[in-house]
Amino acid sequence: MKQAYKAGWIFLSVILITACTTQKRKGELSGLSKVYHNTTAHYNGYFNADELVKGSMISLADQHQDNYNQLLEVYPYIAASNPQAAAPDLDQAVEKVARVVSLHRYSQWSDDCYLLVGKAQFLKKDYESAESTLRYLLDEYNPQKLSKKSKKVKKGSSSSSKSSSRSKAKNSSEAKKEKVDKAKEQAKKRKEANRQAKKNKKKKSSSSAKGKKTPPKTTVTSTEKPTTPTPAEPVAPAAKEPELIALADDVPSDGNPDNYFLKHRPAYQEAQLWLAKTYVERDNFDGAQRLLNQLENDPETFDDIRAELGGVGAYLNIKRKAYGAAVGYLEKAIDLTSEKETKARFAYILGQLYQRLGNGEGAYLAFERSLKYTTDFEMAFSSRLNMAQNAWLSGKGNAADARASLEKLLKDPKNADYVDQIYYALAEIDLKEGNRTEAIKNLTLSLKSSKQNRAQKAESYLKLANLYYEEENYVPAKAYFDSTLQVMASTDERFNSVNKLSNSLTDIASNLQIIQLQDSLLRLAAMTNEEKRDLANRLKREQDEARRNAAAAAFAQPDQGAPGGKQVIAGTPPPALQKESSFFAYDDRSLKRGKRDFEGKWGDRKLEDNWRRSNRRITTEISEEGTPVAEANSNAPLTEDEVDKLLVGIPKTDAQKSEANLKIREAMFKLGTLYRDRLQNYDKAVAVLEDLCNRYPNSNYELDAWYYLYLCYTDLGNDTKARYYFDKILERYPNTNYARILKDPSFASKYLNEELQLNLQYDEIYGSFSKGMFEDVYTRSEKALGTLRGKHPLKPKYALLMAMCAGNMKGKDSYIGELQKVIATYPDTDEQRRAKEILRLLGASGGAKLPGGADDINLTASKYKEEDNEPHYILILFKDTNTSMETNKTIVAEYNQEFHKLDKLRISNMFLGKDKNVPVLVMRRFNNKVDAMKYYNGVKLNADKFIPTTTGFDLLAVGQNNYRQLLTEENLDAYKAFFEEVYLK
Repeated sequence: MKQAYKAGWIFLSVILITACTTQKRKGELSGLSKVYHNTTAHYNGYFNADELVKGSMISLADQHQDNYNQLLEVYPYIAASNPQAAAPDLDQAVEKVARVVSLHRYSQWSDDCYLLVGKAQFLKKDYESAESTLRYLLDEYNPQKLSKKSKKVKKGSSSSSKSSSRSKAKNSSEAKKEKVDKAKEQAKKRKEANRQAKKNKKKKSSSSAKGKKTPPKTTVTSTEKPTTPTPAEPVAPAAKEPELIALADDVPSDGNPDNYFLKHRPAYQEAQLWLAKTYVERDNFDGAQRLLNQLENDPETFDDIRAELGGVGAYLNIKRKAYGAAVGYLEKAIDLTSEKETKARFAYILGQLYQRLGNGEGAYLAFERSLKYTTDFEMAFSSRLNMAQNAWLSGKGNAADARASLEKLLKDPKNADYVDQIYYALAEIDLKEGNRTEAIKNLTLSLKSSKQNRAQKAESYLKLANLYYEEENYVPAKAYFDSTLQVMASTDERFNSVNKLSNSLTDIASNLQIIQLQDSLLRLAAMTNEEKRDLANRLKREQDEARRNAAAAAFAQPDQGAPGGKQVIAGTPPPALQKESSFFAYDDRSLKRGKRDFEGKWGDRKLEDNWRRSNRRITTEISEEGTPVAEANSNAPLTEDEVDKLLVGIPKTDAQKSEANLKIREAMFKLGTLYRDRLQNYDKAVAVLEDLCNRYPNSNYELDAWYYLYLCYTDLGNDTKARYYFDKILERYPNTNYARILKDPSFASKYLNEELQLNLQYDEIYGSFSKGMFEDVYTRSEKALGTLRGKHPLKPKYALLMAMCAGNMKGKDSYIGELQKVIATYPDTDEQRRAKEILRLLGASGGAKLPGGADDINLTASKYKEEDNEPHYILILFKDTNTSMETNKTIVAEYNQEFHKLDKLRISNMFLGKDKNVPVLVMRRFNNKVDAMKYYNGVKLNADKFIPTTTGFDLLAVGQNNYRQLLTEENLDAYKAFFEEVYLK
């Protein structure tokens, strides 16, 4: 029995050893070997990698915060702001499947492994690599092509076998024939030999009879014994290719999906879906649509793939803003998808699309479906909110009913966290009814009640900004655009347009505020002393009231930040996990009971000092220590000094009034030109410029204002008014460039040519400066500056260039003096701002040279060129010369190992700067600017895993050619300026 047991184990061991061989000698895998490779590939490497990718998708989706006022993302994991957070798991998944493909090359899971690699690259937003991987998969693992190749190989094998049999038979027949022929030949030879022997015998007898001589002895050559022919070597049948054998087993004979029951299914169709997503992200919408059409028209597309097809189709068409087409895909996706949360999300997006298409009834029904499917409270609330808004648009009620529904939601305590959204929805109804004033009021209430929802704040700020912008009230519009940018995610597709509007309104709002302030001060200056005193008293009372309110708000129990008046502090556990306090002020029931008792006795009194007294003129103020501080009677008469302090800034002398008017004139002219050039608001430009000409006739802005008025009226098509200013310019200013341009349109091109020559001359002089020819540059700049007239834009450029040369030739004191001249002579120019920055840097360095030299900061930057497609490096510049380079190098290496494991980045250290005193880590290398900036942005998002900010460092991306230029120039500040201008714009 023991012998049989031992023999059984030996037999099993032999089988296992045989199965572990990846390939038989003739290139064919055995059945057990296939089972081994398929099982190991699936349940070892592939399974674990798949779990990592699924987990990464969930974590990326959790990063994204849905904004229910904007179109929801079809796939939240794509909209994640920090994909680098999932990079470690994704890199590990890629390593696992790469090992699977290497060790189990002929398993059925190779195509699935490639699919996982493509998914991982997609989730890391490396769309170029993802496209390459997925296209390779589709090309190499196409089931139809593999099926044809498999049949061809089998057919070839069968033909080879038949040919071999025929060859054997033929060889055997030929051998037999050859044997017979040889036997015949030998018999013939023997017969011929016998005949010759007889003939010789006769001759011998004849010669003996005649001469009786003895004939010479004849040697008879023995014939060679015939050799038996050997049969030909058997021809081995052609060996099958292992790849085709392994993959052919996966391919069903007729392509019917049912044939994959209990059988591995190719990843081909799922790869088509992911490649379509990749094409969408790379703006290859036609390519994505072709793939979707193939899957849609293929009767053998699997049901789960067809269900997901709707989501990808919606994703594609929303990206290209084809909302009508997206609706059809979403309707199919909702019908075919089995997961309720996915149905709810798709239904909500469908409702939003119907809203954009003006289909109120369709939107209402879609949001109703979303409410039916969802288990998420926030989505359910938003669905109810949208149903209330769309009810009257779909004929299910009127505006009053919609408003009543929203006010009902407003009173529900369960919606305390969503009050800001309800006010926003009320504002939307107000706007649909044309009630802008009430809409602004509700939007303001939305902002006041907003707590943690930054997305809702962004929507309310932006809506207010647009309303004021449409009303051409640009000062509050600018303020609200700025507030929008503070809370809006930088990944929002509207961010750039909002930023552009904010920037375009910066100078407009500034000049409007100058005009309003100076006009107000001049009006105050025209008041009598009594009027000024009354105004000062009113301002004093307002200040006192504001101070009391601020003190009361600070002293009162906080009621902002959480429902029920409880302030949530970051890092504290939820209320359910906190130990209940016995202190009465933490008991909601006690507080409410006390509030009712107070109101029963005292009524609804405002919280203020001396609230119990009927005469409360004497007030107190809370000191920093919390003790009341007596305050003087607010009705006490103000002294002259107090009046002057309250009305500070009012011009008193004629010189001060003249300066105020000068500021108004300059601001009005700038405002008029900005209205035309930036906003193309010609009516506003005309109003401001004509007001300027009427208020300040014969000013130094008159000619420029008339020319702009001529242009504005021409743009408006008012030929009469355009001709009026045309004639005024020719009559009053006949020898100016404006007059020459009006009389001779070709003069403008000649004038532009002259300007071009002047710019070329400046470029040439600047080139000499870059070569260190400071004395020559100073002389030529001074000469060129003397030939320029008026407010020529090259004047401040030459002045700054001369200041740089003076600093190099005469030292720091001369340099500072020249920079101060630039600041005083050329206000509101880029050169003035640059000069101020240089002075600040010089002051901050205590007279020492800054790393790289501050003398030519921002000027040498023009030597660097944009090279988006060239290889890039990352530079880490340390501010502390004594920093531990080895420690920092280790930290960066660990960061790279976690987030950029597959990028194979190399780190080296060096010293830069003119004094070689700036420690630098250089990271090589990235394919292009995009890849380098991905690393840069990843560091910003994962700063806690990188070098501590307390170390003090600058992170820069640099192209290969610019890196060589930087090593030559040794001017780090110049490259920083270039980096900020080109890479961070």
